[in-house]
Amino acid sequence: MKKKTDYLKYINYEFDQEGLNYKVNTDTVALGMFLDPMKHKSVLDIGCNSGALLLYAHQKGAGHLCGVDIHEDALKNAEKNLKQYTDDFELYCCPVQELEAGQYDVVVCNPPFFEMNNVTPDEYLKEAMFECLLPLEELFKALRKFMKANGEAYLIYQADRFPELYDMCREYKLKIMKMAFVHDVHSRHALRVLVKLKIGPMSKVKILKPVMIDAGKFV
Repeated sequence: MKKKTDYLKYINYEFDQEGLNYKVNTDTVALGMFLDPMKHKSVLDIGCNSGALLLYAHQKGAGHLCGVDIHEDALKNAEKNLKQYTDDFELYCCPVQELEAGQYDVVVCNPPFFEMNNVTPDEYLKEAMFECLLPLEELFKALRKFMKANGEAYLIYQADRFPELYDMCREYKLKIMKMAFVHDVHSRHALRVLVKLKIGPMSKVKILKPVMIDAGKFV
């Protein structure tokens, strides 16, 4: 039987994530669509999994792509996915804290942002979803290490932890350029927050219209 082909939402890119425990979800798509045009810019994806965010960046016009992840099986999928559209990429299998690479015009990350309580016993999902291996401060250290002086960073995070995110931006001298909250139509409160960051002191923020989802689907 022929394998069903997956496509990334809103861009006509074929995408293989067969056999992976952690697959593309609404968070990935929301962050991918939040990216600004990035013609010829170099992009690093921290925790790239099977390469979805790098493909969104490619669709937005990015040049050189780089992904880092701790799971070899995910990186094999990422290589297969990226090869369909570009040969200008490199992938590293290591924690971002150990990555030795240059600086990039853009850094993107859909980080593991769940706190370390009620942790799943599944080790793969634990590493992908909970902050055991990449606490927020470690992520911000990586952002400053790999962002060029005039570079940008794009993140998605839990909305109710936005004060922590804001404090970390202040500590690491990153300013929020634009942001949007992600809401489920069945929830009274925002679920996620999308942010674009640049190096510099905090100033005025452009707050975009909310992103609305319904049971994992965009509305």
